Amino acid sequence: MKNKNKYSVLIVAILSLTGCWTRQRETVSGTVPLTLTDSLRKLVTVDTVQIRERTSELLLNGKVAFDQDRIAPVPVPFAGVVEEVVPELGDYVRKGETLAVIRSGEAAEAEKQYVDAVQGLAVAERNQRTVEEMYASGLASEKDRLEARQRYNTAQAELSRAKEFRTLNHVEGASYRLVAPVSGFVAERNISRNMQVRADGEDAFRVCGLEDVWVVAEVYQSDIRSVGVGQPVRISILSYPDTEFTGEIDKVYNMLDAESKTMDLRVKLANREYRLKPGMFATVYVRTDNGDRRYPTVPAEALIFEGGRHYVVVAGEDGSLQIRPVELRGQTPRECYLSGGVKAGETVIGRNALLVYNQLK
Repeated sequence: MKNKNKYSVLIVAILSLTGCWTRQRETVSGTVPLTLTDSLRKLVTVDTVQIRERTSELLLNGKVAFDQDRIAPVPVPFAGVVEEVVPELGDYVRKGETLAVIRSGEAAEAEKQYVDAVQGLAVAERNQRTVEEMYASGLASEKDRLEARQRYNTAQAELSRAKEFRTLNHVEGASYRLVAPVSGFVAERNISRNMQVRADGEDAFRVCGLEDVWVVAEVYQSDIRSVGVGQPVRISILSYPDTEFTGEIDKVYNMLDAESKTMDLRVKLANREYRLKPGMFATVYVRTDNGDRRYPTVPAEALIFEGGRHYVVVAGEDGSLQIRPVELRGQTPRECYLSGGVKAGETVIGRNALLVYNQLK
């Protein structure tokens, strides 16, 4: 290889400084064998060959998105002027927490109707009581009694209506409050202080829960037949390179995007620690089982390709290192499936296998 001398100088320098190889007494031929010493183990990884069923993975690009079932819009019920806005974009709010206070003529009218209904019920109650007393004394007819009772029931119903309307819209005097319908994060905020708002305008806020999120991935037309509901997936996120998220395909959208000509699939993930943020890019690996047979399996980093052939570096029980040619039967980003060259239980060099390979040649 072109970089053979470069790699040789590098590995010799590293191994010499750390004492990674054992120099035996010089023989007549002058060979210095490279063995798996404790120092060398600090620079490489040693993995055991295992027998596993061959699997394939389809790599897809995706993005973290809000769970649409956890999105709650906060509309503006009455026109008015915004007096106060409490949360900032991205803040966490609890259900029932005040988001904004808006001064409104319609809110003042609703408050007036409530006050009138309270007074109306009090008057109807006194009238009914008076008619009942007169009826008991023979001074009022049955008709008068029934009419008084009807007026009382009507006043009571009007008060219940006014009270319910006032409660639902959080009316307080000439103003009303917008409150969070669910606990979650403020994903949209479309109002500001002193801003005039209309009832038929856009939502003032959108509050979204992040306890569960979606990962939506794009599938090219050539791969559509390889995906389906229930298939296991693993997901990697750039922000968490050492963490792997697992799940399964929850839904396949059987429609193609008009521009990209791709089909979306969805994976639901629990997100109790809020580590996953909507908009994060994701790499989705969909497992597609071949089910053909079981093969000796080594980590992908253990496989070396040179001169049209594949090799691994095998470590013996005595620490000896040996290059062996192998036949590759399949590969995923994490594993290689082999037929011949190694057997279950043997150990191979994983990380930095290429550097060791160059020294053994």
